[in-house]
Amino acid sequence: MARQSTVRYKAKIDGAGRVLIPVEIRKRLGIEPGVTVTIAEGPSGRIVIEPALALLREAQEYFRSIAPAGVLWSDELIAERRTEARMECRQVLTKVVTSIRVPPMAAGR
Repeated sequence: MARQSTVRYKAKIDGAGRVLIPVEIRKRLGIEPGVTVTIAEGPSGRIVIEPALALLREAQEYFRSIAPAGVLWSDELIAERRTEARMECRQVLTKVVTSIRVPPMAAGR
């Protein structure tokens, strides 16, 4: 199996702990000034820097791959929450109604 060739760059960390990401990588990954990135410790002591948007896309692809076709989980979640809210309302109303004490009617009224 052929090993994928990786282009490596050298960089130095400055006194404030900053490192300059080479322009070729920033352009390819869409990393512009102000873009949020995640930094993690990877295997074998490597530092992994990823655009936060890439992690979001990865999560979306994962959930899309396991979701049944034609089903929106958000719709299911909303329907479940509405059912739970109706049950909660019924429980509260039952407690209120059973706690009301109606005074006996006075004779002759």
